[in-house]
Amino acid sequence: MAKKSDLKTKIDGLNRAFQFYYKANNNTLRKASDFYLPFIFGRKKRMTEFNAQYIPLSVAMFLEGVRNTTAKMEGAPDVELIEALKEKLLPKVYKDDFDKYWNVIESELEINPEEPKAISVALTNLFMFQIFGPGSSDPNPYNQSSDRHQVAIEFQLGKILYQYARSSRVVLEKIKDPNYNAAVIPTAAETAAAEAEKPKDAPENAEEKSVK
Repeated sequence: MAKKSDLKTKIDGLNRAFQFYYKANNNTLRKASDFYLPFIFGRKKRMTEFNAQYIPLSVAMFLEGVRNTTAKMEGAPDVELIEALKEKLLPKVYKDDFDKYWNVIESELEINPEEPKAISVALTNLFMFQIFGPGSSDPNPYNQSSDRHQVAIEFQLGKILYQYARSSRVVLEKIKDPNYNAAVIPTAAETAAAEAEKPKDAPENAEEKSVK
């Protein structure tokens, strides 16, 4: 068990990292979902509905970032730290919805432990179902919860998951070594740019194919 002073230092640092990204990610995700656009009247009510899902989703993603980081740094997830952070970040009123998102993360880790994209896909499906209801992913250009929102939200959640994992790694490394150079871990934008620069696989030459 970690010393209380060490645990508090980690919680304080990780909480600052979470709060730093929390508001910006809220705005980004709302734009990706277009959740608020058709509702000029009753906007406050709709924002309440959105945040009722965004809060537990965001906490679950941040805790997954901490789980992933501590597993890599220590050989196993720091369960004590994760539970303490959950107590700090999650209002009890959102516990039931948090459990849904956390269970999805754990299920995907059991099935695809080396495939982080699977987590963002599964979280997107659940998030859209929670805010838009059944049929939320059906393609429909006249429906705000159409396929394009599925793609946009999935991209944003993948970016946020990486962002949370990176920020928690930087915080914990700096606690161990104040001179730690955070630049050694690429940002989400740098990672996306590197992926975009990778050469695409050349398409097969149709003339070389033979029918047997």
